[in-house]
Parts: sequence; structure tokens; C-alpha cells
Amino acid sequence: MAAPRKSAQQLAAREKARAKAQELTARHEKLIDLAAEFFEQQEQADQVRADAQAKADAIIAKADEDAAAATRSAAGTVAAMVAAGEPKSAVASRLGVSGAELKKLLDLDAAEQSEATPAAAHGEEAHATAQAA
Repeated sequence: MAAPRKSAQQLAAREKARAKAQELTARHEKLIDLAAEFFEQQEQADQVRADAQAKADAIIAKADEDAAAATRSAAGTVAAMVAAGEPKSAVASRLGVSGAELKKLLDLDAAEQSEATPAAAHGEEAHATAQAA
């Protein structure tokens, strides 16, 4: 049997190298696609977290507003109890709050009343001015 020619051996070697290179290229392309998918999923996860944080911040802000409104209402109730002639110490005891807490609530109610009063007085002045004209 005759020995294969050198050019036939080179051709076979090149074909083998091409096949191996195609294998590596296909594997490399698949890895690139998988890496791209990974980064898309990471971005999606980050977006989900950011959306959840924004919703949580909005809920907490609304809860803070509602809690402040409830505290202002409670301060008004405390002021009404004191205005009904009940001693401050008895009101504090009845509500289970300290004297300092009771004072804070009364101060809060006083501040609320002083904010509401100038606006009402200003409105009455404007009404009186309008009637005089």
C-alpha cells in the first residue's frame, strides 16, 4: 500500500483543525449568549428590587402622614379632656402617659390651633374687606 501523500495529510490536518475551531467557536458563542442572558436577568432582578423599594418608601411615607394625623387628633382629644376641667395629672393617669408626654400632646394641639387660627382670622379680614368695598 502506498503511503499517503504529504498534501493529503496536510489537507486532513487542516480539516481536523477547522472542525475543532468550529466546535470552539460554537461553544464560545453559546457561552456569550448565556452570559448575556445572565446579565439581563441580573438587571431584571435589580429593577424588581428598585420598584419594590420605591413602593415601600411610598407606603412608609403615607403611614408617617397617617400616623402624624392620628397623633394630631389624639392631641386634640387630650386638649378637650383638659378643657373639660379634668386635671392634667388625672388625664395623664387615665391615658397611661407621662406628664411630659401629656405636655407634648398639649403643645402639639396648641401649635395646630395657632396654625389654624391665623388662616381663619385672615379669611375673616378678607371677607370684611370685601364687604366694606
